[in-house]
Amino acid sequence: MKKHIRDVMMKARSEQNAVAALTVQNAEMIKTVLKVSKELSVPVLLMLGQKPLQHLDMKVMVNIARTYEDLNAMPVYLHLDHSRDLDQIRRAVELGFDSVMFDGSALPWNKNIELTKKVVDMASSKNVAVEAELGKIAGVEDDIVVRESDSNLTTPEEAVDFTAKTNIDWLAVSIGTAHGWYKEKPKLDYSRIKEIRAAVNVPLVMHGGSGLSDDAFRQAIQSGITKVNVDTELRRAFMSGLQEALSTEHAIEDLIYYFKNAEESLAATVRGKLQLFQTSQFKDNN
Repeated sequence: MKKHIRDVMMKARSEQNAVAALTVQNAEMIKTVLKVSKELSVPVLLMLGQKPLQHLDMKVMVNIARTYEDLNAMPVYLHLDHSRDLDQIRRAVELGFDSVMFDGSALPWNKNIELTKKVVDMASSKNVAVEAELGKIAGVEDDIVVRESDSNLTTPEEAVDFTAKTNIDWLAVSIGTAHGWYKEKPKLDYSRIKEIRAAVNVPLVMHGGSGLSDDAFRQAIQSGITKVNVDTELRRAFMSGLQEALSTEHAIEDLIYYFKNAEESLAATVRGKLQLFQTSQFKDNN
């Protein structure tokens, strides 16, 4: 029987592992991520962000993911990422997403709480987990842009108050990471993670996982992060494999050849992340 994603997250939290939340943008990425997940027997969250949903309808992406769930006889967990649209969230709940994220981090404190509570009430009808963001994480996530000057870190006091008033399942915290690709080495506040972890009883989420060092990931997870979002690095891996194949003299019309190379490049990156985040299961490889 398929475990609820809340149970998967709480198990990871208790074991000081992290669930990889991997953004997918097409059928090839979905297929590849799930293939590696099954190979390693490690659950993942397939994240659908805002830009992919401008390209393919949400129902199409859901149907692709659920088809692979049947074909692979494995649990598939779907997560809606960085939504600011209550109608979009409602549709995701109705289509059977396992979790949704409402991003009210740009809103005033009380408005963020008000709308997050509405999302929690909406999602509860289908037993869907809800993630919300507290603090502002710098960088670019699809069409959402936060300047570094406008970013601010999450405090333990805010985390306690926010989680108590909203009853969310997971909390995305601002602890020094940024969306997109890092131009310089980020300074993650591991002490802050530990303090928030000790203050609240919900799993903590780290956005901005692309380009971090393995050591930074390990320290963040050991400090209390339970869900790690990776987007840009996966797209780079996929497109690098595609670019490499296109640089050959192979027949340009052989679409499968080029996608296969892209999938293999992506699979290597996904495999590395799953082994890194599941520190207790793959500790001999670290």
